[in-house]
Amino acid sequence: MNTKFLIISTVAVAVIAIAIINAASAQVYPGTIPDTNNTISVTGTAIQKVEPDRVTATFAIETTSKTAGDALRANSEAMNKVLGALKDAGVQENETHTSFFSISPTYNYSQSDNVQELKGYTVTNSIMVESSNLSNVSSWIDAAVGAGANRVDGLSFTVSEQKMDKLRADLTQQAIDNARNKADALAQALDIKITGVKAASLNDFSNPVSPLSLSLAPMAAAPESIKTPITPDDQTITSTVTVIYKIG
Repeated sequence: MNTKFLIISTVAVAVIAIAIINAASAQVYPGTIPDTNNTISVTGTAIQKVEPDRVTATFAIETTSKTAGDALRANSEAMNKVLGALKDAGVQENETHTSFFSISPTYNYSQSDNVQELKGYTVTNSIMVESSNLSNVSSWIDAAVGAGANRVDGLSFTVSEQKMDKLRADLTQQAIDNARNKADALAQALDIKITGVKAASLNDFSNPVSPLSLSLAPMAAAPESIKTPITPDDQTITSTVTVIYKIG
């Protein structure tokens, strides 16, 4: 009798559990699957050309010697000269920081004997200059290379967050207007009427980096009478919104 009661109880619990699971599966949570009945979805875009107001330049010293100490001393001496030259060219102390540093062994490889022989050590020290002073970039490059920098690893122009903040509101409104114009044209073509907005989303602003490629080969100082020509290009800023309109 007890065994029969236990079996019946177990079956009853199982039935209740299945009912709870089915009820949970059938429940619709708001926002997970948006109701798109009687709606149209359009994407609006606003694009604007903007002059960059930030520059990033990376200068490096690479030295090689038979010992790590000698390579480090030569590198440190050269980098101090580069930092001094950049300071004299107008770079502020808070505009520079170390971006990369390494000490690594170099080897001579013999493929015939499958043997590697220690040749010496290479020290690489890179500094990054980040500034809002775009007019002096050419003089910075000339000063750094003239002081001993043998690599310019990167040069790029961007739009600062402060300037982007001023553009966001205007570009967002332009993107919304663009979306509405598209929706009105679509509604007219389909002979329907827009009755409201059901949902909208704003995509992140696109603020591209404009890199300039410079040779990584060993560099020689340019004559003082010749300045390195650097011309930053305008940045294309894009704002995109997606709007779901109600129709009737």
